[in-house]
Amino acid sequence: MLRGAPATEDTYARAADAELAAAEPLRDNGFKVPLARNLTISVLAELASRT
Repeated sequence: MLRGAPATEDTYARAADAELAAAEPLRDNGFKVPLARNLTISVLAELASRT
């Protein structure tokens, strides 16, 4: 999803959503899926800004 796509937050969000689409959180850790999504977007944006 990222290869050849523009380096935008929207692109990162779509890629993170695709990767986490099959994630099935356990009873007490449902917060981890959106946490992983937001962290992925943030890290990709930070890395892209360094180039």
